[in-house]
Amino acid sequence: MEIRGRVVDTIPSLRIIKVETRDRMYYVYLSRKMFRDFGPYFYETPYASMEVDKKEIHGKYACYHLKSFTKIIKHIRRERKVFFDIVEIQDSIKDIINRKENMLFLDLEYSLPSSRGHREKFIEIIQYGLVLYDKEGKKILEDQSLVKPNKKSSLNKQTLNFINREFKEFKDGVDYIVFYQTFEQLLEKYNPRIVVWGNNDVPTLEKSFRINHLRPLNIRKRSLNLMQLIKNYYGIKNDLGLFETYELATKTKLEPQTHDAFEDAVILKGVYDLFKKDINKKRI
Repeated sequence: MEIRGRVVDTIPSLRIIKVETRDRMYYVYLSRKMFRDFGPYFYETPYASMEVDKKEIHGKYACYHLKSFTKIIKHIRRERKVFFDIVEIQDSIKDIINRKENMLFLDLEYSLPSSRGHREKFIEIIQYGLVLYDKEGKKILEDQSLVKPNKKSSLNKQTLNFINREFKEFKDGVDYIVFYQTFEQLLEKYNPRIVVWGNNDVPTLEKSFRINHLRPLNIRKRSLNLMQLIKNYYGIKNDLGLFETYELATKTKLEPQTHDAFEDAVILKGVYDLFKKDINKKRI
């Protein structure tokens, strides 16, 4: 259900906004994140378009639950002040996705805290998987390996169970410096956009440079969080699982996720292709 009207009042303690339309008044309930992100705009008493769903009682108010905003604007004299416009956001995301550039799809697995209750001093990368494509979408190369950690305790029971590996398998893994040099050479030779899923891989990669006392590689400015772009494009509030997203988009059921970095990198490329195809469809 869509509501279009003016936000005439806010009840911060309940995260409720009061929206006046031409024929009635609506009370709309927001999640904590939505209220935190959009709350400052409401004091401007703007006009807003939004999608809502179920109706529930919050406090003494019968409220619709906000699904997403599509537009928040305010008219000031002859000018229009735009606080939020999903169409503009979608256009900018489409421009990003349609850029002609080399693309490196990367996934990392890293150590987990042990069951003893204390957190390790640092998290180590223990596996990587990557697939590199050129500007025309042709595969240049793929690579994967286990990575030997600095500390044996990084390969604790929780970590090994999570990635479905045995300790002895890491004898065939590469030292971190080999992974670093491989990654460095790819960046220098191909200058790719680095596509990841979620907010963890890039910070973990940056920390790994410091842990191993190596020159930081310039990755943050060239990285692309595909999950966040998908959330922003479709107005999704919650984080998305990589495998679940692929299954929803393809209407197929994958084998249970094994947390293999290379497999995840391949699925990441698949989700990217599906997303690109969808946003470039001609809308009726």
